[in-house]
Amino acid sequence: MTDKGKMSLRGIWKKIFCFTLAVIFWGAQNHPLYAYLEIQQYLCEYGIKFFNQGKYDEAMNEFRKAILVQSNYEPALRYIQIIEESRGVQKYEVRPETKKDGIIVKELDRIEKKILFPPAGLGALPQIKKKGAPVVLSIDEYAMFGHPLELPEGESLILAGRNIRKFLVTHPEIITVEKRGSDEIIVSATNIGYADLHVWDDRGRRTVEVLGVFAPLVEEGALLRDIEKADNFRLRYTVDWSTFETGSNVKNFRRSSYYLRHGMGLEGATPYGRFDSFAVLSRFKTNSDFTYYTAGITDGVFGRFKGWSLRGFDFSPPIYNLAFQSVALRGVQFRSPAFHNKLDYTVFSGREKGGVVGALSTDSENRQESFLEGVNLSYSPLKNQNYKLTMLHGYGSDRTDTLNPFAYDFIGSLNFNPCDFSYEIASNGERFAHLFKTALRRPRLLLNTEFRDIDRNFTTIRGTASRQGEIGTLLSLNYTPTNKLGIQSSLDVYRDSLNPALDNDTRLNEDFGWNANYQLNEQTYLRFDYSLQNQLGRLAQFRYQTFGSGVYKKFKFIKMIDSHFNYQHQENDNFSSPASDYINEKIVAGVRFKLLGDLHYYFNKEINWFDERFSGVQTIPHAYETGIDWSSPVGVSPLSGTFRLSFRDEEDTVSNLSFFSGEDFLETYLELAYRPHDGMELFGSCRFRNVWAESPRVNARMEATFNAGMRYLWDTGMRWESIGAIEGYVFNDYNLNGLKESYEPGMPGVKLWLGKEKSINTDASGHYKFSKVKARKSAVSVDTATIAPGYLLTSAQTQEFKLAHGELARIDFGLTSRSEISGIVFDDINRDGKLSQKEPGVKGVIITIEDGTKAVTDDLGRYFFRKAKTGKHRLALDIDSLPATYLPAVSIYREVELSEGTSFKYDIPLKRIEK
Repeated sequence: MTDKGKMSLRGIWKKIFCFTLAVIFWGAQNHPLYAYLEIQQYLCEYGIKFFNQGKYDEAMNEFRKAILVQSNYEPALRYIQIIEESRGVQKYEVRPETKKDGIIVKELDRIEKKILFPPAGLGALPQIKKKGAPVVLSIDEYAMFGHPLELPEGESLILAGRNIRKFLVTHPEIITVEKRGSDEIIVSATNIGYADLHVWDDRGRRTVEVLGVFAPLVEEGALLRDIEKADNFRLRYTVDWSTFETGSNVKNFRRSSYYLRHGMGLEGATPYGRFDSFAVLSRFKTNSDFTYYTAGITDGVFGRFKGWSLRGFDFSPPIYNLAFQSVALRGVQFRSPAFHNKLDYTVFSGREKGGVVGALSTDSENRQESFLEGVNLSYSPLKNQNYKLTMLHGYGSDRTDTLNPFAYDFIGSLNFNPCDFSYEIASNGERFAHLFKTALRRPRLLLNTEFRDIDRNFTTIRGTASRQGEIGTLLSLNYTPTNKLGIQSSLDVYRDSLNPALDNDTRLNEDFGWNANYQLNEQTYLRFDYSLQNQLGRLAQFRYQTFGSGVYKKFKFIKMIDSHFNYQHQENDNFSSPASDYINEKIVAGVRFKLLGDLHYYFNKEINWFDERFSGVQTIPHAYETGIDWSSPVGVSPLSGTFRLSFRDEEDTVSNLSFFSGEDFLETYLELAYRPHDGMELFGSCRFRNVWAESPRVNARMEATFNAGMRYLWDTGMRWESIGAIEGYVFNDYNLNGLKESYEPGMPGVKLWLGKEKSINTDASGHYKFSKVKARKSAVSVDTATIAPGYLLTSAQTQEFKLAHGELARIDFGLTSRSEISGIVFDDINRDGKLSQKEPGVKGVIITIEDGTKAVTDDLGRYFFRKAKTGKHRLALDIDSLPATYLPAVSIYREVELSEGTSFKYDIPLKRIEK
């Protein structure tokens, strides 16, 4: 080869390489990818040119290239059939896309300009995408399509018509359809298989056949996933120090409180689950204690026993019901699912409030001799049902005599969308408590109801029960009628049998609350609220009610200013202590705006018009508070800070019922935090307050609080890996269920990848095995380039899994061949023997094959033998099934030979009988 020829060849390969990179880049940018989608169309165009020129060999070559790119490309199949029939050839086998990439590479140089600059009026073929907006296709175009419209599982497209009135899906388990406007429907593939979609619009009823197919395979290198190693063990250390000083001045400061806490823990993944531990050593003014320590495993794995958790030492049982109150215990707890996660159970036992450890403790006598143990079962037989049963036992010399040793609780919950129902009954062995709840959930409405009956002598396993002795009903409402208006309300009506009113022990109590928030515009919000506590059925009788309204507005006056103005009316009638009666009118207003950068200024003012009804004293207590605050990172450094300086002045606060503290103060606060990287933080803060007495009840003083601490997380670099093995089969999945049956043979020579570094080929029986796999989570992938021609996966190409220690995992991959016979029986109006777009199909015609299997044409004249066996077949047209006005235009018999993975299309023309 001459130097000139070599340079020319290099130029061609350079163009191909550069163009390939351009195509990949544009594909990554989610732009239309013309190259891969239109190659079959361009190849077919060249074939048609050769065909029209009488160059049938060249045309056949181009059409076959198009078929290698897309095995079911209709124009190429039709021209191939015409050429072969003219030569007396019975069929052309559509073989799998084994050479597709090679054809594409060879044709890139010839069609490069057309791809980059498609001719006018020629757009890309529809590209069905999983991400982004779905492709829009016309029903008119695809209702008469000779082959099913293939839609990958999990993906969607839009079919457009004219005033779509209704639709019908024959197999809703394969595709789902929802309406989008008056002219469009969204079709989504949820499974593999065929389904007919009938659509009624202004043009009548049309039918589109949809074939749910497996998701398209991606590039092998991009598909392979690294194995996931176990996390390294990490050491966590914390320290917190705090002291509070107070005195008449700085020289007289005395320490009021002090603590220093050191915490240390180790956490990381193990072959048996995720391990964590933590211990806290606390030093107070007079003693040091291990106040907290715990260790446990979550998401545990031991053989086939998975999902459990085990915790020792300090813990709080995850139980919330009438019989049990949250409590810290020191002991052991075990929790695990069972029966395919339908049952979840928790077992625990421990000492209340923990204890102390070691010689550092000086008050071991405070250890409580009070113990709790229990079992909690949660059972969900169906998704909308749940039942919980709790059994508790308490014992020990420090338990009070009023407590029963046993307690029980049962909760049953049902969900009938949009309504929820639950019933709870609890017992301490002698007395009962009942709770019935309902909930109605709508897009803009949540309505809850509760009915309770809790015996006055009912106690939990630890003591006084919540709402003990109450019988009543609670209603709550959360309603959003518009996007700008939100309303919340509640009404609680009940009788108190534990501490009833002396004059009438059956009198009811009422608690009512209502508030509404309205957005007037983007800068303005309005608030209204009302509440009533009418406690006339209790021993201490009172009635308290309040009404309020407010406005929150942001406006610009030199700077953007946040402002608020609130009014509130308060009224209290205490029938047991009339000296506490009062009426108060209160106004609170304030502004806040930015001074410079992250430095803000604020001013708040509160005024009360206070009327003591018993004594007749009227006062106007009022106060204002002003200050500046700043919070921000310091430049681009890992240092951040917070600063606040505030002053409060109170006036006229001598009333015994005053809402104010009777203190004026000047306060400053400073906090600095240093975070050089994730896992490390140093921080410190100080607060100083100078308090002046505004009321005789208050002492003038100074206060100072100092805090400091550190958080540090250290990666030890050590890990504890699970070691297991993975085996399985690549097999011929005859029944397409993804499970290997005894009669389904293995597929030899298929390469499988473990992560990205390790691969193996299946043996003669289709078996493979990866030994000594060290990974917490891994993935096995099939190299599709090694799959025999004509086969497709019936399972995911990559399967992820978590490998337990010592486990031999089983992962199989099914393959299936796609062999079928299909075609259209049509009215050959122009008598050319070829199907054209305007020639209608003929419904109800029967075609049989040699074993007696029948196929009947549908409304579009289509027939299918989708699971045709490999080998020779004889197609026969049942003349008796033809409409009386038609005769076959070709022989009623056709010999066909199918090999595995091939498809054959045979259209049968009919001619109308002339009258």
